[in-house]
Amino acid sequence: MNTKQLLRLLIAVGLVVLVAATVTRVPSSPVKAQSSTSQSTQTSPSQSTQTSNNTWIIQDVIAPSLDQVDWTESGAIETPASWIADGAWTIASMRESLISQNDIFVSLFEEFVWSKVQPLAESYYGTTFNSYGDFAQAIQANTGPWLNNTWQIDPQWYGVSQNTTRVFISYNATSDLVDLSIWCHITCVPEYLCGNDELTNYNWLNGFDLTPISVGNMKLWELWEDWTQNGTAYELRFEAPADILTQNANNYTCSIGVDPVLTNQPSSVDQIIEIEMPPATVAQQLTPQTVAWLQPSKGTNDGWFYLSQGELYPDAYTVVSAPPTQTAFQVLSGVLTTPYELLSILSIAGVLYGALQGRNILQRNGLYNRLYRTMVKLYNLYNGDLPRFHAEMDGVSKNIFKVAVEGKINDEQFEKLLTRRDDLLERAEKQQAPPPNKTLLPS
Repeated sequence: MNTKQLLRLLIAVGLVVLVAATVTRVPSSPVKAQSSTSQSTQTSPSQSTQTSNNTWIIQDVIAPSLDQVDWTESGAIETPASWIADGAWTIASMRESLISQNDIFVSLFEEFVWSKVQPLAESYYGTTFNSYGDFAQAIQANTGPWLNNTWQIDPQWYGVSQNTTRVFISYNATSDLVDLSIWCHITCVPEYLCGNDELTNYNWLNGFDLTPISVGNMKLWELWEDWTQNGTAYELRFEAPADILTQNANNYTCSIGVDPVLTNQPSSVDQIIEIEMPPATVAQQLTPQTVAWLQPSKGTNDGWFYLSQGELYPDAYTVVSAPPTQTAFQVLSGVLTTPYELLSILSIAGVLYGALQGRNILQRNGLYNRLYRTMVKLYNLYNGDLPRFHAEMDGVSKNIFKVAVEGKINDEQFEKLLTRRDDLLERAEKQQAPPPNKTLLPS
């Protein structure tokens, strides 16, 4: 196993976990948190503030070519958002996928306590809701105010049509919980990604200067974000035309600038940056050395940087690579032979060892969320077909018990899943036929 493979293994084991932090709102990536301002005490899923004690762990894997870039970023923070911690929301998730050049399909799900969120809903719609039913009718007729204020998706500016938007909403009077799902299409993609500086103001791509990247002409865009009582996590992948890699004879240079606003400012996150140079080359030089994770390693085309919380942002991250000059035997025999490389590997292992427990928490959260949403979807599909619903829920129940026994969810998540299962079964028993007009799709 060479240095690059060992690094990848370590990061796969311990990636993107927080040691201690707080965050406030959905979608709460680090720079979204820094750039937005505090709202009222009752906040909702899409604007966030962040105190100096908050720490994210982020990894960027950047694979440039001469005319484009393939970029993946993932990040996590273990402390729940304040709008979940204060009991207003219990869970929220967002999925985005570019399905054509001018169409991003968006799927939103959230569960919240109606009595706590009602004042916000009334302020968004500029009216008084005498009951949950009034709110349900309002959001089914017009999702715009909710999307705009809760998720920061401006329907007019981003081309979200009510005719291609679907809403499902349900209410449990016993628990006072509202389940809300919204599906919509963003058809003004450049305006969404560029017009409001979506990637810099909210900055999933933490601290980077994206000027050389044509973010309004994406070839691929996949984003997921989850907010639960156990923390927040996201992953973004995109491909776009870019001018960040240059070639001089057989040598390559990749330089990715830092947002000028952040240059020489202290970082509020812990960030791992991996730049994958062309495969037939070997990384020869990393700049700046102050944040270089390893000296250029024998046999690997990757440049690694590590920026810890409190360290100053540089002007740019630069990697120079060239064709290898060593024989295959020299490459294999030279792995981890220098004290610097060995010390760096041990340091990385120490940093990521502390992330093991957090990563397990995030994995449990992901499994819990999938089971939770599966039950809700089954109820939405089969609540009018009681035998089918019972059969489907029986299968989910077996999975819940199986993952609980295997330790893949904790006791609290196990109890919550059973409570939700029993609640949905009870609701289905009371309702033998599908409820009328649950969705917003026009006939």
